[in-house]
Amino acid sequence: MKSAFPVIEVPATPEYVLTVFQEQHRLYFLIDYDMLPREELTFETTVEEWREEMDLVSWRPLGRAENEYWEINLSDEEWKRVLKPERKSTLRDVCELIARYASASVIREETFFGKPCRPASAFLTIRALLQDAGADVSEIAPSTPLIKYSYQYGGTFLWKIANLAPGTLPKPELVNWDTYRGADLSLLWFTGTLPFALMFSIGSRSFWLLLIPGLFLILFLLLRWEHERLGGKQLKFGELKTFRDLSELIAQRAVFQA
Repeated sequence: MKSAFPVIEVPATPEYVLTVFQEQHRLYFLIDYDMLPREELTFETTVEEWREEMDLVSWRPLGRAENEYWEINLSDEEWKRVLKPERKSTLRDVCELIARYASASVIREETFFGKPCRPASAFLTIRALLQDAGADVSEIAPSTPLIKYSYQYGGTFLWKIANLAPGTLPKPELVNWDTYRGADLSLLWFTGTLPFALMFSIGSRSFWLLLIPGLFLILFLLLRWEHERLGGKQLKFGELKTFRDLSELIAQRAVFQA
C-alpha cells in the first residue's frame, strides 16, 4: 500500500551508496559483535575485504540481493564486472554502478502553522516508509512506542529509515531473544525425545521415561508464557522510546528537500 504522503526519491550518488554500505557495516557489527568495526569501508576497500567483513555470499547471489535492496534490475553480467576479480575490484566500482540506477529517499520539509518543522517532516516520512512496507499506520502518532513496530518491520527500520540519515540510529538490540530461543530449543528436545521415550517405555514398561519429554514440554510452555508476558521478540534502538524520539534524531542529520 502506497502512502498518501509520498516519499521523495532523488538519484543516488556513489558517495550516498558508500554511506549506506558504511551504515550496514556499522549495524552488522553492533548486532552481531556488540562493537563498532575496527576499520570503516571506503571507496578503496576491495570486494574481497567487503565480503569478509560483512560475511557476504558469493558474487552472483550478492548481486541479486543488492538488486532487491536497491530496487534495481541489473543482470548477473553487470554485477560480475564490478564484483570480480574480488582482489582487484573495489567498492568504488560497486557504488558507481548502483548510483547509475538507484535512488535515495529524502525528507520533504513540511510547513506547520506557517513554520517549517523538520522533526514533524521526518515523522511523516518515517510513517510513510512503514506504510509502504505494509504496516497499518493509522494508529501511529509521535507518542507511539517504537517497540510495537520495530521488530515486525525491522528491515524497514534497518534499511529504509536508517538510510534517511546514515550513521544516526543507535545500537540495535534484540529483546526477549533468550526466552524465545529457550522455548524453541525446549520444543526441539521434546519432539526429539518423545519417539524414543515411547518406544522404550512401551517395550520395557518403564513409563517413567515419558517424564523426560514431559519435562521439556513443561519447560517449553513456561518459556513460551514468559516470552509472551514480556511482549514477544522486540527490537530496541538504544534509548529511543517513541516515534517522536526517532524523528527528532533523524531530523538532525537527514537530507531535506523544500
